[in-house]
Amino acid sequence: MKRAIQYGVCFCLCMLFLAGCGGTKVAGTPDTSSISVSKDGTVTSWLVDVFDKDYYDIAGLQQMVQQEADAYNAANAEGEALPVTVKSVEALQDGSRKVVVKQQYDSVATYSDYNGAVLFYGTVEQAKAQDYDLNVELTDVKKGEKLLGQLAASGEKHILITDSKARLYCPGKVTHVSEGVQLLEDGSVDTTQASETVYIMMK
Repeated sequence: MKRAIQYGVCFCLCMLFLAGCGGTKVAGTPDTSSISVSKDGTVTSWLVDVFDKDYYDIAGLQQMVQQEADAYNAANAEGEALPVTVKSVEALQDGSRKVVVKQQYDSVATYSDYNGAVLFYGTVEQAKAQDYDLNVELTDVKKGEKLLGQLAASGEKHILITDSKARLYCPGKVTHVSEGVQLLEDGSVDTTQASETVYIMMK
């Protein structure tokens, strides 16, 4: 009985900790392309596409994805840690004929390099030091107010910058977004309708 109470207390503390961190978590396997960025800068991506031809082969796709990751790691790995890890290649069991390729990256820089995409996570000051354009109009997700110059004046705030078209799970609670970004009910954001690089500021 005492051990059960201890487990219960630990569970409650863990739930409070997770609730306080402000980030959004991926529940299960996404059915649309998604990217999750952690506070430590590691990235998990789920590339989702329709696999609707009879001659398509999951095993062949998995082999190709693994070979690409192996080639990248051979050229970029330092020590035993792998920059890119293929976690799974699987078909969704919902009749949609979609296939999900899940991969993990050791940093946003690795994700950007491997995918030929823009992905930055850090403080506004760090983004400024890397010459990102911070003169963008942001919208307050609560009030709906459009603000110009809010980003450049928020040096210690954390931001996520990307040109990837996906559902993004951010490491903090989203407070402001640039044009074309939609905040979803679970706290994640949809960038698929954005025509330009998007900026997401977090609490």
